[in-house]
Amino acid sequence: MKRTIAVFTLFLALAGGALAGDPKADGKFMDARAAYGSADYSRAVSLCDEVLKLDPKHAAAHALRGKAKKDLGDIDAATADLNKAIALDANLGEAYYIRGQVSEIMGEMKKAQADYASACKAGFKEACK
Repeated sequence: MKRTIAVFTLFLALAGGALAGDPKADGKFMDARAAYGSADYSRAVSLCDEVLKLDPKHAAAHALRGKAKKDLGDIDAATADLNKAIALDANLGEAYYIRGQVSEIMGEMKKAQADYASACKAGFKEACK
């Protein structure tokens, strides 16, 4: 079963509680979200890099950078970012969901299904379908 995610679903979900409190980092994160929403994945990665220089523990920035890297075809780097996002915030359902998509791309269906279940359990409704 192929799962898809609307471009803005991730952003709407990451918007709630994703901001770290550092105005500069949060502003860059919002810019990264906008770049991703415009399908400028390379710029989104670059902006997330800037966010993570300011706040290395910004889980949502790791998740967004992982999603952008997935869409750029850099599966290994995407996986590393998504793993980091999950390590920083085990309740970030979007990160599990995207990692599930990456596992599907790699043909690892059991891992994908486990991540989709974790995403649903963390409250990411798209994964519960």
